[in-house]
Amino acid sequence: MFDPDQWPDRLNLGCGWDHRPGYLNVDLHEFHNPDLVADVTDLAMLPDGRYREIIAQDLLEHLPRTSTVAVLAEWNRLLAVDGVLTLRVPSLFDAVALFSRPENLGPATQEHMLQCIFGTQAYTGDYHYTSFTEPLLRHYLDQEGFTVSRWALKDEWLFDVDAVKVRASDYPQRWAPYADLLATADPGVFLDAAYRQILGREPDPAGLAWFSGQLAAGELTFREVITTLETSEEASAR
Repeated sequence: MFDPDQWPDRLNLGCGWDHRPGYLNVDLHEFHNPDLVADVTDLAMLPDGRYREIIAQDLLEHLPRTSTVAVLAEWNRLLAVDGVLTLRVPSLFDAVALFSRPENLGPATQEHMLQCIFGTQAYTGDYHYTSFTEPLLRHYLDQEGFTVSRWALKDEWLFDVDAVKVRASDYPQRWAPYADLLATADPGVFLDAAYRQILGREPDPAGLAWFSGQLAAGELTFREVITTLETSEEASAR
């Protein structure tokens, strides 16, 4: 059984081959030989408020866009107050701007930059599902209890950010209205109830088929479905 007390109070999440001394190195893939094989979106085996630093470089973009807030809330849970979260993520505007530079118009360079934006796609997990803008990332961090202490642009297309935990995330309380939905075991029953609660109608056949397929494939969680429905134009119009 994994014992967190036997490991340092600093985390290197999604470490890949970047194993750092003095850190608990965590990765989803066993072939990276991390100290702990685990899903960085759900680190229930690690205690609340124990860690003084979390490094999560080149990681958030590998997770579904709709999970960004939940993941930041989970990492907030792990950090002590005044603990530091270090992020490195793609800057959408800066990355796209690089494509139009005259020196970058060759096909080999363009192909390389596409890989930077969408991942190598060489193995499961090495896909990019999202990117970031400065207003959005600052908003997400502030919402989940962080204040930015350092913001830099690395290699002209990556945000390099330090954010300090100043308060606990209220993410669990925000999900309280959906407690019954999240306790539903059957995906079909869940989708019907989610549509009715959030959009005030039964699921349309196309939407039901798409969400059912994503849930069955493990591409979406119930929370991500709820977030997608909540942030839809239809929900905003209500």
